Amino acid sequence: MKAWVTHGFNDMRLEDVTAPVCRPGWAVVKTRVVQAAITEVQLFRGERSNGYDLIKKRLADEGPLQLFGHEFSAEIVELQDDGQRGLAVGDRVTAMHTRLGTIGRHFPGCFAELAAVPLDALAKMPDGVSDWEAAALQPLSSCVGIIRQLGITLGDTVVILGQGVMGLNCTQLAKAAGADTVIGVDRRQDLLDLASRLGADHTVNASVQDTVKTVMDLTGGKGAPFVIEAASGSPKVGLSGGSTVSDGVAVAAKGGRIFSIPHFDAPVTLDFNVLRAKGITYMFPQELAGRWEATLAARLVVQRRVQVEPMLTHKLGGIERVLEAMEMTANKAKYGVLNPVQVRIAT
Repeated sequence: MKAWVTHGFNDMRLEDVTAPVCRPGWAVVKTRVVQAAITEVQLFRGERSNGYDLIKKRLADEGPLQLFGHEFSAEIVELQDDGQRGLAVGDRVTAMHTRLGTIGRHFPGCFAELAAVPLDALAKMPDGVSDWEAAALQPLSSCVGIIRQLGITLGDTVVILGQGVMGLNCTQLAKAAGADTVIGVDRRQDLLDLASRLGADHTVNASVQDTVKTVMDLTGGKGAPFVIEAASGSPKVGLSGGSTVSDGVAVAAKGGRIFSIPHFDAPVTLDFNVLRAKGITYMFPQELAGRWEATLAARLVVQRRVQVEPMLTHKLGGIERVLEAMEMTANKAKYGVLNPVQVRIAT
């Protein structure tokens, strides 16, 4: 079968490899659609992000590896020991996180025609979710957990810094949870326009507006009780570094909660005296999204309470285009990309 093999940072090659063997507690799946998460793009380029030390060590110790491809839709072609999970050959699935490790880091992911995946990671997809949407459900599922962890509910005001995939997912989920006012902030006007269509009540273009002043004006000088920071990360892939962390602290209300989603590529300076004076709770994800979150995310898509399709701006055909998809994802603004570029491997 064909699979992408990473020989080193910035060196990935499409090769013929041995097909995976099914074993108890696992399934072999045929990849239908795959997308490269921005974290995977950073790791491939040798930039520090979540999993960097593991990838660096494995490449040094083990040589060329099948890496990446943990966001996908696929079809089960073989499985053993279902464990009463309700999965069967022929089911369309997507994957969440597994107790056995990270797909595409600890074991091969779906930058391949076939992959072996732990059954505890797989969530069955309903008919109302397309292959393209299913491949984008892992980020949405993570955002389901974020909104629940924050406790956003009826009547709340939420500021979301960054209207990329995670930000737009949180914008929609906050409204679905009952938030009265959602304020979306970004530097790309096309993303802000989409945020408005998907439910944001106000948008702030940080490239031409003062984010802090505008948000404080919109909230009557009080700030927001909930702030989601979804824009940090390496500036090399279009993220904010750590500047949005400072903005988040500045626009949070007294007693408010700030939630940071991204993995930071470098140390971030934060004045804890400000947090102390405001009585702010600063939060990070408590646990990784699982099958429950994925199932709920799929239902929300089927019910059209959350829209994924408008974010899927670029779709390519053929496994040979995976590297092209990664390049476009690394330079989203240049190519007008929103969601990571998707690639159809098989039907």
